[in-house]
Amino acid sequence: MKGSLSINQPVVRNAVNSYFLRASGKEQRFRIMSPYKLFPEARVLESQFDQIKKEVTELIAERHLPQYRDIDPIRAAEVSDNWRLYYAYMLGVPNPRAYRDCPTIVSFAERTPSVVNAFISILEPGVKLNAHNGPYAGILRYHLALKVPSTNPPKLRVDTEYHTWRERESVLIDDTFEHEVSNESDEDRIVLIIDIRRPMGFLRDKVNQASLRMKRKWSDQYIGSTNGDI
Repeated sequence: MKGSLSINQPVVRNAVNSYFLRASGKEQRFRIMSPYKLFPEARVLESQFDQIKKEVTELIAERHLPQYRDIDPIRAAEVSDNWRLYYAYMLGVPNPRAYRDCPTIVSFAERTPSVVNAFISILEPGVKLNAHNGPYAGILRYHLALKVPSTNPPKLRVDTEYHTWRERESVLIDDTFEHEVSNESDEDRIVLIIDIRRPMGFLRDKVNQASLRMKRKWSDQYIGSTNGDI
């Protein structure tokens, strides 16, 4: 509705983010962490690594996945036009094609209440994700490395901390901190990314769920067009 407040509006989002981060340690919160305490379901994903990698490898061989500029041109202008992504699940809505393309991922997302988004991230040789901050503090971002270059593997910087991916290994990051990565190798880096609701206690989690529902409502048209294209 015209004139209504939306979680996508900066003044609302900033207030919600501040409310969430006050309960998360503010600047003392972790940048990079092991996933298992906050996201124990990660072990289920990792137990299905071979099947997930098989599905993703076949998907990439079959189709040239869209670049970020084709999905979100405004955000891509800040981060990277050339980052390749495939959304299997966005804001609680499955991509219909994902039931065929990567059924293991979309099935996990649908069965796991804390999951917000699930997508495949491909960083081709020479592609850089510029330093940027995640816009919404209600999530934490899980990475499961599916393919990592053996020579000169890319490093992820989150604020002042660094992480180098290793195939089959996972990590959880707080992407509200400034972060960046550059692939200076000769191979693709492929990662499965799962966004989960930030654990914050009962009341803030209810606010988070309401905020995400509002975000999904305002994003329905975008989600529909994205799911049709990827």
